[in-house]
Amino acid sequence: MNCDRLAPYYDALEHIAFGKKLERCRFAFLDYTKSSQCALLCGDGDGRFLANLLSSNPHVAVDFVDSSRKMLELADRRASSLGHKFRNRVQFHLADIRDFAPRPSGYDLVTTHFFLDCFDDSELPHLVRRIASWSTPDAQWLLSDFREADGTLPRLWTRAVIRSLYAAFRLTTRLQVTHLPNYRAALTNVGFIPRLEENSLAGLLHTSLWTPSASPARIHAA
Repeated sequence: MNCDRLAPYYDALEHIAFGKKLERCRFAFLDYTKSSQCALLCGDGDGRFLANLLSSNPHVAVDFVDSSRKMLELADRRASSLGHKFRNRVQFHLADIRDFAPRPSGYDLVTTHFFLDCFDDSELPHLVRRIASWSTPDAQWLLSDFREADGTLPRLWTRAVIRSLYAAFRLTTRLQVTHLPNYRAALTNVGFIPRLEENSLAGLLHTSLWTPSASPARIHAA
């Protein structure tokens, strides 16, 4: 998937479709990241979460990975607008996360905001396992994504919205995925468990904070 054509309009289109609701998902558990030291942001797009992370955490170093050059440029511009001391803490990587070479020291914060839905169930478990292998024992994983709601009528409505979104992205970015993958199972299978969760917009939107099941939950808000 390449978002270059969509990048200049993505912020406006998102707000037309969802208002501030997707932003609220991204930022829902931001307060729990204030002690993070090294973060991997996967497909973070135009950098709205990046800017808020840099502003709220004065120490974190960030690897920002995206396959869209235009999105990287927008994110770089957003980080640079905060000042050199913020921008200098970010390394931007124009890369597919499947080919990315991580820092040997690993990451104590991983974010996948509206990113895992770009992969199908045949590929996602391997990708999640790969990313999880880069995380430290006390890592936090922030996830935001769409979901099919519980209950017959809510499920029908959310399924219809999700299908229409996939159709739109297929036209604009050539995304081949057509159905949400089971991202919860993928994270659970690599030993992560959800510590905090929120659903919104009648169950269509989901955000959660995950940590390795064998580690103490480091989820105290500053």
